[in-house]
Amino acid sequence: MKRHTLVCALLVAFAASAVHAAEPKKKITVDLLVHPEAVVSPGVRDVWWRPAHAEVSYLRTKGSGKEAVSTLYGYDVESRKETVLLGAEHNTWKLALGSYQWSPRGDALLFTGQNDLWLYDVASGQARRLTDDPDAEEDATFSPAGDRIAFVKGNNIFTVDLKGGLLKKLTTDGSENVLNGKLDWVYQEEIVNRATGRAYDWSPDGKTIVYLRLDDTPVPQYPITEYLSTHLNLLRERFPQAGDPNPEASIHAVAVEEGRAQHWTIPLSKAQAEYIYPLFSWTQESRSVSFVVLNRAQTEETAHLWTPATGEDRPLVSEKDATWISSLDPPEFLADGQRLLWVSERDGWMHIYLYGLDGQLQKQLTRGNWMVDRPVFGDLPMFQVDEKGGWIYFLSTEHGARERQIDRVRLDGTGFEQVSKEAGSHTFRLSPDGRFLVDSYSNYETPPETRLAETDGTLLTTLDKPANHLNEYALGKTEFLEVKAPDGATLYARLVKPAGFDPKKKYPAIVQVYNGPHVQLVTDQWGVTGLSDQLYAEEGFVLWKLDGRGSWGRGHAWESAIFKNLGQHELQDQLAGVAYLKSLPYVDPQRIGITGWSYGGYMTLYALTHAPGVFKCGIAGAPVTHWKFYDSIYTERYMRTPQENPEGYKAASPLEAADKLSGRLLLIHGTDDDNVHMQNSINFIEALIRAGIAFDLHIQPGERHGFGDEAARLYLYRRMLEFFKQNL
Repeated sequence: MKRHTLVCALLVAFAASAVHAAEPKKKITVDLLVHPEAVVSPGVRDVWWRPAHAEVSYLRTKGSGKEAVSTLYGYDVESRKETVLLGAEHNTWKLALGSYQWSPRGDALLFTGQNDLWLYDVASGQARRLTDDPDAEEDATFSPAGDRIAFVKGNNIFTVDLKGGLLKKLTTDGSENVLNGKLDWVYQEEIVNRATGRAYDWSPDGKTIVYLRLDDTPVPQYPITEYLSTHLNLLRERFPQAGDPNPEASIHAVAVEEGRAQHWTIPLSKAQAEYIYPLFSWTQESRSVSFVVLNRAQTEETAHLWTPATGEDRPLVSEKDATWISSLDPPEFLADGQRLLWVSERDGWMHIYLYGLDGQLQKQLTRGNWMVDRPVFGDLPMFQVDEKGGWIYFLSTEHGARERQIDRVRLDGTGFEQVSKEAGSHTFRLSPDGRFLVDSYSNYETPPETRLAETDGTLLTTLDKPANHLNEYALGKTEFLEVKAPDGATLYARLVKPAGFDPKKKYPAIVQVYNGPHVQLVTDQWGVTGLSDQLYAEEGFVLWKLDGRGSWGRGHAWESAIFKNLGQHELQDQLAGVAYLKSLPYVDPQRIGITGWSYGGYMTLYALTHAPGVFKCGIAGAPVTHWKFYDSIYTERYMRTPQENPEGYKAASPLEAADKLSGRLLLIHGTDDDNVHMQNSINFIEALIRAGIAFDLHIQPGERHGFGDEAARLYLYRRMLEFFKQNL
């Protein structure tokens, strides 16, 4: 009797567990695409080491949109305890927590709030207003001693003394067109890749500020119409298109000490210094500063060493390349005052070199058919140095082009070793004393985890691991593949199969493309298969990405294959990927679509106009339709000017071939796009109309290059999904 009861109980339990296991998975919805935090919680951000403390600070946010609440935390390495540094309930001053910046002693935080600067004392928990006027203070920084703060206001540089509150104006000629210590649109977008808007730097002794001055007067004004008002507003953006005059750039320095400000200027030849990189590197004793200049063709680069007080200027290191130069960072001086570190692609791969202060190469510290790298659009340096321990730390592709691992090498070039442990993609911040690092790690299945480790990679603790509910949803399967191009080159690709995949069925496929310079889509990191991919997979589509010639991560020769002829090499590699797709028995070769945004939008149009019959339909978002419409710095780097390369511009233009458009097109653009202007799509529309070719159009009022408004994004995702469902 007891045995029978036990057996029955086990059967009931098994049945219950089977029912539970058989519970249907949730469906990915369009709403989740604009609220991804409902599936995977956002990780910590703005991670910084607190100076003079063994402590890491970071922001953790709960909620989204207007309901989002952020809290600033600190984690003490020695005690292994997390504490709240400033929470929303105590932020009565309405400080923007994302603007936080530590003082050099780690005793205070600088914030922006209510359009002013605030100093927050960590010990007392009190904030003091440093400025009080309607004008915004931008790009503020502490002096090295922490006794002053510099900032830009009205395109002039100011300092405020923290002890007495004295405000000092260091430059006076700032205006709508003259920018001191601040970048204009084209410099911020194309020279520093959005990493910063600041263009000044303190000397180590805090007595001098060196800065970039940009005069935008020669740059043509580009009108952008804001339609969402009763009376239209016309914005005038300084935007140099290919071949146009660029901003006039010059380097200056100003004394910060009390009394009359002393100014210095360095005369530079425009032929050699069409562009000046706005990051600076001071020698340890504060006597001289280094900066990098570039000619207009971006083929000749020189790092200068300038002594403002004497006017002495000499070249330190020079580089030349037949196509373009990618690394523009100034050298980093070592504490001995006799050596510097320099990054170059001179052997075809981005590597670190050791030079003497006399400009003589001493040693190549990293080498091989792999590259030193950093995240695009981020503020991380190419490498981080622990001089006391004798190590240089950096990210590299040495362990595979689709990964980014943390490696280190000794300052004498010996002892190269991998620090990070997990396969995937890492970023890191080294502690000031060189004892620890914060490692942010992810792979295609693992959302970014923030970890604290010793510098040999030994894990100490996990600071943040996002809540992940993806296992509650029916997800497609991601596969990483390698495809051979016709010339034998290996192309890296990613394929997503729908959940419940049936190899006997024929699925439509969507090719997601970018394939532009300095961007790599196929990487082993979180987001390589996003929620939008899963939504499409759920609807029965196969998803495909491929990085061809021109994309990042495979060395300079790989990227520069597109030189003066954008579109052609990229398309040939993409077609090799399509040929592979068509060879798969479960892909319907007659139902293949293509989509991309920005350069990917350009490639979508280029494919639809130059590969007839391959794609049944395509969605092009914010596309360049002719490179004569795009900005000078980006376009000329890869194409030279329209005057130098007229046939290349014509051959690379979807606009010139609009009458050959093959397949149904959905064209998308925001009216306020200040990056790829709507002029591109308007001209393409005109060409299609004249050719009598039907197309679909989505013009989004009030949105720029990437749509930020929630309603606009919801509409966009639904429109794109419906377009592919109707046309594939």
